[in-house]
Amino acid sequence: MNTSEGTRNLHTSEAICSKQLGSTPAVTTEVDTTIPIIPYSEAAHQALIAMHCAKYHRSFNSVLDEEYKAEVNMLHPGTKIPLPITVGRDINAVYLELSKHVRKYFAVCYTFSK
Repeated sequence: MNTSEGTRNLHTSEAICSKQLGSTPAVTTEVDTTIPIIPYSEAAHQALIAMHCAKYHRSFNSVLDEEYKAEVNMLHPGTKIPLPITVGRDINAVYLELSKHVRKYFAVCYTFSK
């Protein structure tokens, strides 16, 4: 096998072993194309944390979990994780900005219903 083919060698070897053992490969090469690829930035990371906490009713302190820190470091070493108070401020800022749009929406709906 040619080593310049990268992880293809690993996948090929695993497929051969799995076939010999009569099992299915443990590694999948399928990529979920429904999830958008967002280039890393500190602001984008903070926005995702805020949306995650708001959507799933997670505590702002969840960013202090050792497992979360390990996962973030594994995916993007050296990443600065925001403090819980920062997550709370971000969610509050999003709420305040979106509430303006909701107010305008209902003002228009009210005007048309008269």
